[in-house]
Order: sequence, then structure tokens, then C-alpha cells
Amino acid sequence: MRIVSELSGVSPSWQRGTAFCLSYNRTKLKTIEIEYEDPEIPLDIYASYSVQQIMVAFGKTTQDYVYPMREGVLYLEEKHSDLFFITINKNEEDYLPSTMYNDYAKNSELFNWKSQSTTGVNTPTGQRYINDRSPGHKVLLFARESRQQYSHAQPYIFLGNARYVSHKGSNPIQIVWKMDHEIPERIIRQSNLRVVN
Repeated sequence: MRIVSELSGVSPSWQRGTAFCLSYNRTKLKTIEIEYEDPEIPLDIYASYSVQQIMVAFGKTTQDYVYPMREGVLYLEEKHSDLFFITINKNEEDYLPSTMYNDYAKNSELFNWKSQSTTGVNTPTGQRYINDRSPGHKVLLFARESRQQYSHAQPYIFLGNARYVSHKGSNPIQIVWKMDHEIPERIIRQSNLRVVN
């Protein structure tokens, strides 16, 4: 480890103890945040963000304007990016029946997601989701376990880039996405509790 090698003047037993503590603590972390690949987007993979923090990162919310984000999807044409805001465990009190989408992690790399019910395979949005493989197009997933946490809006975990794998149906379209980074275990656990076929 780099930190231990910088302690060359310290006793070997202290170095081993320090290395053990660092290694142990690293295994107890829920997730380790990773800097996102695009330097224009100041977010870290696996970090938690409020909707407005995400809107600031993408330039939608400014000091003088708060972007009124009300839906679970946002297309940023100027960045050719689709942002998906996913709540795994939806409560019938907080969501309309038409928005109780069955979104879940299938495993550590695949995510099952349903589009809005107004999105069909032949709509411009549906075509973008299914067919746009251009290098500049990004599909970015933000997921949270539930809407509320301790009486406040639960933040979203930035899962990063998603790549199209397959789809079925229309209005809504059920799409399977492959993540560039592994899906955190806690999202997988919550998804296993949620899956309804």
C-alpha cells in the first residue's frame, strides 16, 4: 500500500498493523466512491446526491433558478444524456398506480427498468433509448431504496453509465441495461425484495 511505503522510518510491526487496519476498514465500507469519467460532470459513482445537487451538476439549477424536477426521467439535449431517477421500493401512498414501475437490479451488472407509460417503442424517446449507440449519448442511472428516509427525501446513488441490452413491450418499454460499474450490494438486496414478475 502506498501509505505504508511512505512510512519507511516506522517499525515493520507498526507498518503491518497500519496495513491491517486500512485493509479491514476498507472491507467495512459500504461502497467506495469512484470519480466519474466525464470531467464536465462533477459527480462520483456510488456517491449519494439530492435531485437538486444533480441538477446543479448538470447546469439545470443555478444560484438564481431551481429546476422544477418532477418526473423520474430527464433528457438533457445539450449533453445528449438521459438521466433516470429510480426508486426501488415504491409506496402506493407516494406514487400513482401508473408510475409504480417495477425497476430493479437483476444482478451486479444488469438493471431492469421501465420507461414512462407514455413512451412507446416508436416514439422519438423510445427510439433513443433502444437505438442510440452514438459515442456521445449517455444513459445515467440514479437509484435509491425508497422515497423517504427519516422523514426526508432519500438521496439517489449515482450508478453511472448504462448500456442497452434488450427490451420488450411498449407503453411502458421494459429495458435491461448493462452498467459500466457494478451495482452496489444494497441496491441488489433491495431489488431482491422488490422483484415481482
